[in-house]
Amino acid sequence: MKQVLLISLLLCSWLISYSQDEIQVTTLDSFSTTAIGQQGIHGLNASTYDSLIHLTYFYSDQEARTWLLYSIRSGDTFVIDTVLEIQGYVKSLSNTAIQFDSTGTPWIYAGYNSNNVRTIKAFTKTDKGWIESFSVNQLGTSVQYVAAAPQGHEIGFAFCGIRIPPNNHYPIQYASFDGTSWNQVTVSEVGISEKTKPSIVYHDSTLYLAFAESRCPDTIITRVYMKKDSVWTIGFNDNWEGDYGCSPLAEVTTKLGEDKEGVYLFQETHFDDPFPQLYRFDGITWEISPVYFDESWVHPSFMGSNIHLDPTHTVYWINQEKTDKPGLSLIRPDGESGYIALPHDYNNLFLQDMVIFKGWVYVYYFEGSYNYPWGKPITFKEAKLKISKISEVDPIVDQSAIRLNQNTPNPFKDQTSITFSIPHSAEVDLTVYNLLGTPVQTLVHGLIPSGSHTVTMEAGNHQSGLYFYRLSVEGKQVTQSMVITN
Repeated sequence: MKQVLLISLLLCSWLISYSQDEIQVTTLDSFSTTAIGQQGIHGLNASTYDSLIHLTYFYSDQEARTWLLYSIRSGDTFVIDTVLEIQGYVKSLSNTAIQFDSTGTPWIYAGYNSNNVRTIKAFTKTDKGWIESFSVNQLGTSVQYVAAAPQGHEIGFAFCGIRIPPNNHYPIQYASFDGTSWNQVTVSEVGISEKTKPSIVYHDSTLYLAFAESRCPDTIITRVYMKKDSVWTIGFNDNWEGDYGCSPLAEVTTKLGEDKEGVYLFQETHFDDPFPQLYRFDGITWEISPVYFDESWVHPSFMGSNIHLDPTHTVYWINQEKTDKPGLSLIRPDGESGYIALPHDYNNLFLQDMVIFKGWVYVYYFEGSYNYPWGKPITFKEAKLKISKISEVDPIVDQSAIRLNQNTPNPFKDQTSITFSIPHSAEVDLTVYNLLGTPVQTLVHGLIPSGSHTVTMEAGNHQSGLYFYRLSVEGKQVTQSMVITN
C-alpha cells in the first residue's frame, strides 16, 4: 500500500531550518488550578470568521470550578466571554465546537460529564447573552465528543449518541436546527460498538462526517458519511482487520479538511502499517495520496477537530505524542512530511487546536500542571508560524544521510541485492562501473521517494572480476565495490 520509509534526517532538517526564534509566541493567560482530574484548559476548538480568530474551550480554576468559555482573538486583544458555568464535580471534559450561522452569530457545542451525568449542549449568542438551545443527558462513555462545520450551510452538529441496551452500542447522532426546533437523526449503523471523535467539513453543497467504529474482536471501520439534500449516504468505507482485541478507540483518529481541490481524509493506519493515510475526494473518487513519514514522531493522537490546508495544498495538523517536542506536522503535495517543534518551558505541554489565518499558522496550547501549587502554574499560549517561511524550507541533503549498503551476497555468481536510502525524494542514479570506469549497467535512474530501497542486479554476461557501484543524489555520491564470480 505504501512503502516503509525512513526520513529521520528530514525531521532533523525541519527542526534546524525553522528555528524556534522565528516562532512568535504570545501568552494569552496565566493561572493556577487544582482542579482534580482536569488540566486547566481543555477541549479547545479554534475557528476563523469575519477577520477574527474565535476560540471555545473549558476552563477549570484552583477551586475546581469549571466554565465553558468563548474568546475572540484580534491583534493584541483577547476578549473572554462566559457561556456556561458547570456546576458540581466535573469528571471529564470532552471537547467543544464552534459554528457561525448566516448572520455571523456564533453557536457553541460542548460535551462533558458532571456528577456522572453525561451531557451534550448547544448555545447561541443573543442580545441578552448566551442561551441554551439544545441539551441532552445520556448514558454512554465518559467522553462526549461533538463536532461541527464552522461555516456550514445549516446549523447542526454531530455527537456520540446514547448507549443502546442490551449491547451498549453507540451510534453517531446529527442534530440540526431549522430556526424553530431541533431535528435529531442517527447517521451511523446502530449495531457497531464504539465511535471515535467525529470530524466534519462542508464542501460544495455537501456535508462530510467522518469517524472510526469498532467491531470486536478484530475489526475497525473508517467511514465518511455525506449529506446532500437532507439525504445521508456512505461516501467512504475502509475496514481494518487485525490483532485489535477490543481495546479503546482513543488511538484511532480520522480528520477531515477541504480546499478548492476537494475534501481530504486523514486517518490512522491499518494494523499492518505504522503510517497514517491521506485520501483526497475530487467529487467522484477517493484517491490515496503519497505520505512519507518517520514513525518515531508520528502519533495518531491529534488534538484538533480537523486537518487544515494552506493555498499550496499542504496539509497541517498538530502532533502531541511520540516526541519530547510537540509541535506542527505537515504533508506537502508531493508526500514529503515535515515537523516543526513548538517552544515550551516545561515538559507538561498540551496542544489544543490550530487554524490557518492570513498567511500564518496559529497553534494554541498550554503549559504547566493542573495540580499547582505542587506543579507548575498553567500558561495559555499562542504560537504563530509564517506559512511563506515554511514553504521556503527545503530538506537539507547531508552526505552522511545518503546510505549505500554493501551488496549481498558478495561475491556473487547469479544475482545480488543492493540497498540504499535517501532522506527525501530526489533524482537518483545508481550505476555499476568496471575497473576502467566505464558504466556497464544502470540499476536506478529517476525520481525516487525518501526512505530505504532495494534493487536486484543480475550477473548476466558480466565477466568475473571487481566492479564498483555508485549512488548519486543531487551532486552527492557514495561508492561501493562488488565481486562477480563465474
